Amino acid sequence: MRFSRILAVAAVAALAAAPVAANPLSRILAKSGLTPQDTNIMRQAEKSLLAEAQGGTGKRAKWTNRDSGAHGEVRVAGKEGDCLLLQHQAFLKDSQDPKQVRRKFCPSGADWLLTQ
Repeated sequence: MRFSRILAVAAVAALAAAPVAANPLSRILAKSGLTPQDTNIMRQAEKSLLAEAQGGTGKRAKWTNRDSGAHGEVRVAGKEGDCLLLQHQAFLKDSQDPKQVRRKFCPSGADWLLTQ
């Protein structure tokens, strides 16, 4: 009985520690050099794609932040069931190396819920 209790506590501790080890999107974007304004503009492009999501894979939305010089594109990269995979490609001012982020959204009533 004591061993199974220790094992259960260890399993819960391992599961609780897993999200701490993963970098949330905000931390990844902060390390990328993109400004908060850049990420807000990226999210607006994302929302426009989700609003017309019935078009499916391949749809694209471009964005530009004239203040920071950053620009990029988000596209519908695929579907998983009813969920959409969005692929971001962002460039910092004068950079040729894109920053890439993939996000998964699933329908939730009239909205889309970020699941990954």
